[in-house]
This record gives sequence, C-alpha cells and structure tokens, in this order.
Amino acid sequence: MTTKGLFFGSFNPIHNGHLEIANFFLRNKYLSEIIFIVTPQNPLKLKNENLSFKKRVRAVEIATKNISKIRFSDVESKLTFPNYTSDTLKFLRAENPNIDYVFIMGSDLLINFNKWKNYQNILEHHNLFIYPRNNRNLISKEFKTHKKIRFFEAPLMNISSTIIREKIKNNESFNHLVPPAAYDFIKKSI
Repeated sequence: MTTKGLFFGSFNPIHNGHLEIANFFLRNKYLSEIIFIVTPQNPLKLKNENLSFKKRVRAVEIATKNISKIRFSDVESKLTFPNYTSDTLKFLRAENPNIDYVFIMGSDLLINFNKWKNYQNILEHHNLFIYPRNNRNLISKEFKTHKKIRFFEAPLMNISSTIIREKIKNNESFNHLVPPAAYDFIKKSI
C-alpha cells in the first residue's frame, strides 16, 4: 500500500514554511508523496481572505509545480460545505482504498483536536504526523501518548500566513517568505 501525506490548510497564502515542512517528510522518506489540500473555509476560523479560494489554489499550484513529490488538490471545493477534515478523509479513502493517507498537522492544531468533528474517526483510520509549533506543553496527555500520533523534530518555522497578510496590509516586503515561483502571482492577486 502506498503512503501519502495530506497537508490541509487555507494556504492564505502558501509560504516557504509549508514547503519546508513538506520537504522534511519527503527528504527523510517518511512519505512517498504529499498532497496540499486547499480548504475553501476552515469551519473553526473566521473568514479572513486576502486571496479568494480560486487564487489560493492557483498560488499553491504555481508554488508546487516543479516539485515532483508534492501535488495539490481542491477536492474540498467539490464536497459539502462546511468542510470538515473527517469528511474529506472519508471521501479520499473511498475514492482511493489502496492508499494509506497520513494526516500532517502542526502541534498547535493538536491542542483543540478533541473539538474537531469525528476526531476519533480520524485517529481510527489515519496516522497523524505532527510538526512542532512552540506549544507542545499545551497538548493533552491523550494525544502525546496516542499510538496513531507521531511527533517529529521537523524544523520549527517562525513564519505564518498571518504574518504575510499583515505585511501585505502594511505594504511591507514579503518576497523572502513565499516561494519565488508564486510571489508575482500573489503580489498581483492582492
């Protein structure tokens, strides 16, 4: 069975940290391929768009175009809204039963993971690969010791889409924070 990583996010916008995390898992051969799942609207976040969904998908496509083991998907735009990760994972398992999907997420998301819709179902069917985000001490013991959750000493990225959106708002340079291939598109799209 092939093992592929799923990296969910709004990617508003995609940045170098996203690609560095994906490359960490590929470079160390933890996964054979990673798919960036662009989420139209996270049900747990307020709508805060600089880029429309269509433009975010295009930016991810441009940023990953020449990286052979990273793909992107807009599958959630074809599913019922609101988009819940458990529903998307169930859909992907049904469409591709011979693929073992691993869910990649930052440790910051693990803090409230027990509030996610059907989080037990996610853990029943998927391994979670967790990368660090400066908050490991806030994670519950249930998740720190869960057999399906694996923590990695991936690079700690001090970059976020929020920082980039703030730089855009303040008319500050952000070209060093986003993939060069996508910078011009993002700049023109805001």
